[in-house]
Amino acid sequence: MLKKVIVVMLALVMVFNLAACGSNGGQEAPAGGSDTSTSGGSESKGAVTPVDKKDLLFAIDQEPASLDPYMHTKQQGFTVGTLIFETLVKKDASGEFIPWLATEWEFVDDTTIIFKLRDDVTFHDGSKFTAEDAAYSLSLGATSSFSKTVFSSIDPDNTKAIDEYTLELKLLNPYAPLFEALSSFRGAMLCKDARESMGESEYGRAPIGTGPMKFVDWVSGDRIELEAHDGYWGEKLPFETATARIIVESNSRSIELETGGVDIAMELAFSDWDRIEENPETILISGESQSSTFILLNNSMEPFNDIRVRQALAHAIDMQALVDIVFQGNAMVADSYYIPSIIGHKSVGPMEYNPEKAKQLLAEAGYGDGLAIDFYTYEHPIHSVVGEVLQSMWGAVGVDVSIKVVDLATQTDLNNSGKVSTAHMSPAVAIADPDAALMIWPTWRTISIRHNDEHVQELLDAGRATYDEEERAKIYGELQEYLFSKTYSIPVAFPRAAFGTRDYIEGLEFNAALVPDMTTVRFK
Repeated sequence: MLKKVIVVMLALVMVFNLAACGSNGGQEAPAGGSDTSTSGGSESKGAVTPVDKKDLLFAIDQEPASLDPYMHTKQQGFTVGTLIFETLVKKDASGEFIPWLATEWEFVDDTTIIFKLRDDVTFHDGSKFTAEDAAYSLSLGATSSFSKTVFSSIDPDNTKAIDEYTLELKLLNPYAPLFEALSSFRGAMLCKDARESMGESEYGRAPIGTGPMKFVDWVSGDRIELEAHDGYWGEKLPFETATARIIVESNSRSIELETGGVDIAMELAFSDWDRIEENPETILISGESQSSTFILLNNSMEPFNDIRVRQALAHAIDMQALVDIVFQGNAMVADSYYIPSIIGHKSVGPMEYNPEKAKQLLAEAGYGDGLAIDFYTYEHPIHSVVGEVLQSMWGAVGVDVSIKVVDLATQTDLNNSGKVSTAHMSPAVAIADPDAALMIWPTWRTISIRHNDEHVQELLDAGRATYDEEERAKIYGELQEYLFSKTYSIPVAFPRAAFGTRDYIEGLEFNAALVPDMTTVRFK
C-alpha cells in the first residue's frame, strides 16, 4: 500500500506546477532568525527605468475579500493596503519604533498609553485625521473577529480621544507585543465618519485612508486601481498611479513579470525561482516568513471531535514526504505550532508516521470499516496539492477524502461559520510574536478549528499579559506541548516564499509577514 501512495505522490509532482508558499504561506526558519536573499543587483543588470514611468503595476495571486484591514486576514488585501492606510507608529530598519501618525507617546502605567497625534494629516476624502478616528480604529481592532488576535487586550470602552489630537489607549491587561501590533499592517487608521456612513462592506470595497495613494476603482477578477493622494502629509511617491493586477495562475504572474507586463509579481512558483533569478531583467527576492501551515480539523464536527480520529489522521501522514512534494525542498517539516525564530518555540512534533497505528485508532473510534470526510480548498496550487496528497495518504488507512473546491470568499465564509471540516491553512502572522503566531487558538475565534478548550485560552491569556520574556517562553512551551497532546490541528510546514521585480525597481524588501511595504518602491 505504501508503494502505491508513493507512486501517486510522485505523479502529483509531475502533474502540478506548484506555487511558492501559497496564500499567506509559512517559512523555513532556523533558530537564528530569518534569511532574506535578493538575487541580481542593479549594478550587474544595468537597469534602465522606462521613460516617463509614472505608474506602478504589481500582480497579486488572489482577489482580496476586502481592503478593510479589520475585515479580512489575507495578505493580498494588506499588500494593497500598505499604499492606502497608515499606522500610529512604524519600525525603522534597526527595529526601533518611530513616530508616524503619532508624534510621541507616554506610558502612564502598564495599561495606559497617551499618544500625541500629528495635526496635519487628512484622509482621502479631505476630512481631518483626529484622535476620534484613532480610538475608533483601535476599538474596532479589539472587537473584530479578524483582528482580535492581536488587539483583544485593548479596552474598547475606555480607549478615547482626550482632545482632537490626543489619544488615551487603555488595555484590559498588560500586553507585551502592543507596539509590534500597532506598527503592523493590522494597526491601520480608518476614517470613522466614512466607514460608519458607507457601512463596512462598501468601505472594504472603496476604502478611505491617510496613505500616499487613494482608491479609484476595483474591477472584480481583474484589478484594483489607485492614484496619488494630493493632500498627503508625507513624501510623495515616484509614481502617480498604482494598479494591483489579480493574476491567480502562478505561471502567468511570472510571464507578466518577465515580459514587463508588471513591475512586481507576488508569490512566485517554486519552479520559476531559478528562471527569475537568472533573467538579467528581473530580480528574485526570497526569504523566510513568520507564518506556518497546518491541517485544520473542525473539532466541533464529527468525527473530528474524537481525539482518536484526529491522531489517526496525524499518524497516517508521512509528513516529510508531503512537505517535500508540496514545497519542492523549499520548506522544513513543522515541529511545532510556530516557527523556531519566535520566542518560546518548543519542538514537540511531528507525529510519528505509523499507518498501522492510524488504522488501530480508527477501529477503536468505531471506523474500522472506513470513514468518509470532506477536504475544502480553493483554486490554489499549494492547498490543492496538499489535498491530493492527503487523499492518497488517508485513503491508504481507509479514509475516503472528497475534495471540495470553492472560491476564496466562499471558503472564508464557510470557515468563519464553522462549516469547513478539514483544510490546509496558512494564515498570515502579522507580527513576530507567539501571541500572533498562535492566532488561530483563542476560544472566541470563529474559524472552524473550534476546540473550545479553556486551558488553551488560559495559557494564551497568561502569555500575552506578562512582559517577562523568560516567563513568556515557559508559558508558550507548555502550551505547545498541550496542543500537541490534544491534536486539535496538525502542523505541516515552515516554508519559504519569493516575489520578483523588474530590475529598475529598488527599495522593496522581503517582508516576513509576506506583506511587503509598497510605499518603499522606488525607480532606479
